[in-house]
Amino acid sequence: MLKYIHLEQIDSTNAYLQRQQSEHDIRNWVVSADEQTAGKGMGSNGWESEVGKNLTFSLALDMGFLPAERQFLLSETVPLGIIEVLDTLLPSEKLSIKWPNDIYFENRKLAGILINSTVKANMMDVSIIGIGLNVNQMKFQDWPTHPISLKMVTGKEYDLKPLLEQIAERILIKVQQLKSSPTSIEKDYLKRLFRYRTWADYEVEGKVLRLFMTGIDSFGRLQLLDTENKPYCFDIKEIRFIISN
Repeated sequence: MLKYIHLEQIDSTNAYLQRQQSEHDIRNWVVSADEQTAGKGMGSNGWESEVGKNLTFSLALDMGFLPAERQFLLSETVPLGIIEVLDTLLPSEKLSIKWPNDIYFENRKLAGILINSTVKANMMDVSIIGIGLNVNQMKFQDWPTHPISLKMVTGKEYDLKPLLEQIAERILIKVQQLKSSPTSIEKDYLKRLFRYRTWADYEVEGKVLRLFMTGIDSFGRLQLLDTENKPYCFDIKEIRFIISN
C-alpha cells in the first residue's frame, strides 16, 4: 500500500525523503510537490518545471532483494513502469528510454529519473526514486535535451493526481516483475532503448564518433562499436548523445 504525501513547495522531494528516513520507515512513501526549489536531474543538471504544471515526485522502495552489484536493474525497471503508462496516452512507437533512464518522445525529453540508494552489506536497501514528467507545461527554456510535454504532443490538459497514482502503481508492478524475473526486465529495457542496434553520432572527450549501440553490461555501462568493429564501454557522463531536434 502506497502512502501519498503532497506538498505545495519543497527543496526537492528526494531530499525530503532522505531527511525523513532517519526518523521514519519511508518504504512505499510517495511524495509529490507543486514546486521544487532545488530539483535536480542526473549529475549537476537542473530540472525546469512550471509550478503546478508537471509531475515532480519521489517514491521510496524497499530494494533489499537486489544485490548491490545489480543495482542498474532498478534504473531499467523504473522507466519501464513509466513508459507503460505513457503508452496509453501517446504513440508507443515514438516513446523510448534514453540510456540510462530518461524517457524520450522522438528526439525530445519527456521525463527524467534520479535514483538515490542505500546499501547494506552487499545488498540494496531503500531506494529513493525522483521522477519529473512534463505534463501540462507548454514552454521550456532551450535545453540541449529539447524538453517536450504531454500537452505539447496531444493538446490535452491532464489531471496530475490520477496520473501520479497510475505511474507509482505501475512501478510497483514492475518491481515485482524484477523480483521474479530480472532477465525479462533486461529484455524489455533493450526493446525500448533509444538508438539500440543503430548507428548514431556521439561526443567522447570532445570528439564526435560514429558508433553502433550493442547494449549495456551488467553494471549498466553503455556498449558500442565503431566502424572498424572496435568495442567501447562508457559509464554515465563519459559519453554525450548528439541529438538534433
